[in-house]
Amino acid sequence: MPSAAASPALERLFGKASEKLDKPEGRPVEGPVAAALDRPAQTRRAKGARSAAEVLQRRPGLASIDRTHPRFAAAAAFDLTIKRTDAAARILAEAEALLDEKPEARPRAMPRRVAAEPGFILHVRPWSESSLLLDVLTLRFGRVFLVAKGAKRPASQLRGLLVPFSPLRFTWTGKNEAKILVRAEWQGSLLPLEGEALMSGFYVNELVLRMTEREDPAPQLFSAYVEVLCALADDRAALRQRALRAFEAALLELSGWPLAATSFGTDEAVDKKEVSAYFVRDGLLFPLRVNEMPTAADGGRAPAPRIYPAEAVEALLAGRLETPAELRAARDILREVIQYHLGEKTLRTRRVLGELNRL
Repeated sequence: MPSAAASPALERLFGKASEKLDKPEGRPVEGPVAAALDRPAQTRRAKGARSAAEVLQRRPGLASIDRTHPRFAAAAAFDLTIKRTDAAARILAEAEALLDEKPEARPRAMPRRVAAEPGFILHVRPWSESSLLLDVLTLRFGRVFLVAKGAKRPASQLRGLLVPFSPLRFTWTGKNEAKILVRAEWQGSLLPLEGEALMSGFYVNELVLRMTEREDPAPQLFSAYVEVLCALADDRAALRQRALRAFEAALLELSGWPLAATSFGTDEAVDKKEVSAYFVRDGLLFPLRVNEMPTAADGGRAPAPRIYPAEAVEALLAGRLETPAELRAARDILREVIQYHLGEKTLRTRRVLGELNRL
């Protein structure tokens, strides 16, 4: 198995988390936990990564059980961070090895039979009394449509295995759009998503379903998907929101939709020194000069577009969303852009989240 080195995106999200941990207040920490906290962060991270890998391989469900005494809270928080990054990094390392080490790993067309393809289930729906229909995001073939015959039968080896957010390896056969699932193998576990994070995970899945075409290879999308699932398991809301915005921007870029225009609406290139604000039109961010207002669309019949500060837009384009104001602006910008590309379609998960927030 290749070494599970964390990707740059995972390092940006979690790389300094262990260094920020302090000893818990209140009762003093003694014994092996105190010794672990006193070791240099790099040493603790390396040892934690090894132990996390063993836990995920031998007893994957243990990562979701939290019965930690308060005096060990700091060490437990560090261990959870290691488990998140280690599991995601392992998946990404295996994917990178599959793409780089085997010349045949990037076939020009999907073969009739595909074996042990890494992937995640995006959506499951019943097909008959005993079978299921699956939309799966795979590493080398993009989004694939599979028929799991007999998966609902009590004796089926697939029963209870075909669930979202769990890394699997799929084997299928067929030349039609609907492939026949032959086998699915469990490949460890990411930490489970709960509450709002779970709804955010379904939102990510729906975005991929609505904004990608079937059998359109996109290995970068697979990597971005693993990274956002890893971040959504974190208990810090700001980190989860930052990861969602990064995934939305990456999905737009990988789909061939740039986020910002390269000119002022004419042939004149954008000079950032002259830009004071941006607005969204036709799925693009257009810059505005100082004291300039956007022209009304549709002959003035359309409502005036919302104006976004240049600092917030530049933070989004640079991928460095730090303040709550920048996160809110990025959320609203990407919502406008995504809705334009969806057309009249609406995202069910977004509507459900809105209804839950109003309760």
